[in-house]
Amino acid sequence: MYRKALLKAFAALIMIGATTMVSCKKDNDIPTTTPNQDAVVVNTAALYDELGIRNEMMQALASGDYVLTDTLLVYDASGSLVKKLGTESHNLESLTFNAEGLVDGNYTLVLWQTTRSASGERVWRLTGEEQLSTAILDETRSMLSYAFAAGYASSTVATKGGKLVPTLTPMAIGSIVDMRIDNLDAMPEATALSLWATNIGYYTGIRLAPAMDEKSRWYTSPDSSLSTRVAQLPMGQASGKFFTLYHSDVPLELWADKGTDEAYVTHINYAPLPVGGQSVCYFDMERRSWQPPFIGTPKAFAAWKADRDANIPVTDPLLRWGCSIDDVYNHVFSKIWYQSGNYEPEYWADPFASWHRWFYVAPALTEQYLFETEEGENLRYVACICWDPTVPVEVQGNLLRHQGFHATGNTVLFDGANNYDQYLSADGRTEALALADNEGWYIVYRPVNNK
Repeated sequence: MYRKALLKAFAALIMIGATTMVSCKKDNDIPTTTPNQDAVVVNTAALYDELGIRNEMMQALASGDYVLTDTLLVYDASGSLVKKLGTESHNLESLTFNAEGLVDGNYTLVLWQTTRSASGERVWRLTGEEQLSTAILDETRSMLSYAFAAGYASSTVATKGGKLVPTLTPMAIGSIVDMRIDNLDAMPEATALSLWATNIGYYTGIRLAPAMDEKSRWYTSPDSSLSTRVAQLPMGQASGKFFTLYHSDVPLELWADKGTDEAYVTHINYAPLPVGGQSVCYFDMERRSWQPPFIGTPKAFAAWKADRDANIPVTDPLLRWGCSIDDVYNHVFSKIWYQSGNYEPEYWADPFASWHRWFYVAPALTEQYLFETEEGENLRYVACICWDPTVPVEVQGNLLRHQGFHATGNTVLFDGANNYDQYLSADGRTEALALADNEGWYIVYRPVNNK
């Protein structure tokens, strides 16, 4: 939200005299204004450009369902409110506030922008505005449609002859979550899928004083009873965009709504929600046993979804022979899907004779790591196991090909009971043994000299 670089840029908007407008341009690019210009110019479209929802906002305003609202607060050098101006509009054209009549001196301008509904509903509330140090912009309800996105800008100016001529560019105080779902009807009795956040990073608003540091700027109302639901898609709606104050790395969960009841679906560990950005949150209910949810940038989602459409599973086990459990932790815990299967190492006898740690990729898809010692030294085997027999066996073959393995045409009696199809890595250093039966499918990886 209030990235320090942006705040510094806003604070640099200082006007000395009545004939110079200072912006983020270099000194030799600064335009001059006429002595009679005394308006504060607001770039209303910048907020929605930043969030990637300009087209959606233009349509929302054109429909008449929403009205754009901008509020300008002018504080004197002591931090007291001396002027409050507001305006409403129905498009994203730049607008101006006339702030004439100020005595010469230093002022802080604070502007916030959002929308109200055509019926007059407002989801943001300004409190403590009489003093800059106590001014807070707070949510009054959640979850929020993208159309209720809010932005903020500030500038410190000096007046001479009562003239103010800065341009303010509101920047987002939260982010957009583009929620998408396929095959919700694959869960019986489900009426909607909801994305919930936890109380970690639970904020209801922001403090408006520009001098406040990043950590202190976020605000949680002590009286708030707002829902932590970030997004919700009902049956028949495959996508929707929502605005949230949750940011950075936030634990999230997906729950299916079933009338007056709910059913837990899956978790998303510490999803990155960048302030001023847009994240796609995607889930395929039909594949919930073996495909975890996705959350990330729209560009990253396009590549991820292409692999999923090709029936390539998400699992990508670490095949670094001889590494330690710490290396595995670093690999696995970087995934938003990770969940430990066991919390203490377990000994697996023949044919592994190794100490074992494992992790969920999805409820029926796991990664297994086997080490020479109980302390997790010297990785000797890795296994991927799918416990859902309804998952097409072609998924197993797609994974191996995606990893660069090729079939040798040979079989290996690995566990003394089953013949596994043998595959070799492109460099010939790793062997993969694949098996499928009526309980699911299995892949065991090992270095070629580990026999």
